[in-house]
Amino acid sequence: MHGDADHVKERAVDHVTKQLWLVRQDVGMTSHHPHERAAAALRADITAGTFAAGEALPGQRELAEKYGVAQNTMGQALRLLEAEGLVEMAPRRRTRVLQSFPQVEVQVSDAGHLWPVDSESLGHTDLHAGARVANQQAAEALLLPPGARLFERQAVLLHTGTPWAWQTLFTATELNSDSGGHAVTVAPFVTGGARQESGHSSRWSARPATAEENRLLRGHSLTVLEVRRVGYVEERPNTYLLTVVRADRATILTGSSSS
Repeated sequence: MHGDADHVKERAVDHVTKQLWLVRQDVGMTSHHPHERAAAALRADITAGTFAAGEALPGQRELAEKYGVAQNTMGQALRLLEAEGLVEMAPRRRTRVLQSFPQVEVQVSDAGHLWPVDSESLGHTDLHAGARVANQQAAEALLLPPGARLFERQAVLLHTGTPWAWQTLFTATELNSDSGGHAVTVAPFVTGGARQESGHSSRWSARPATAEENRLLRGHSLTVLEVRRVGYVEERPNTYLLTVVRADRATILTGSSSS
């Protein structure tokens, strides 16, 4: 009998949660987990300025009522945001907002590269550089047979110390980096043929992030923009650049740049 009552209560909470998300059209719901959906809603409110940096959030019970979830579920949501560096939790003290998500404005150059406008607050974390077996997308883009070995370089791109994109560059021949060692789109780092490209093509799409992308971009249930760029030399594909951008942190500017 007690189990039946708990089941009814869970259904009631679920009903409230569903009703809540009917009015939260501004928040992308890519997860069915209540704590991730509550985190997404609170994240959106912080980003919008409803809760300012340095401000103490309402108590966990009040937040749970606001976002239509159980109190322990709200606690899980707050821990997700704490892992992202958005809030700070402490015993016997209300959770405090640390910062709003920094936005990065990105210009698409005539050559199809993404160039952040604010060049003073950029950084990167190199993840991998070396040869490995090509994945299917890279092999097809470069007209290579399955299982071919490609040279790969990966980096997470940072703005004010927080990730905004993850990039992977694939080439059939090893390319040297400039002395500055910049990540791929902070300044295209390759020499030789890639600087002599005669053209390029790009494909853009939006999709839910994979588990690895959520981890690298420090998010949960993210929506990302995926940009696949192929560079050509004398009409032959020369480089394949995959860029995965956090849709909630990057603003893609219209128009073009000559870089």
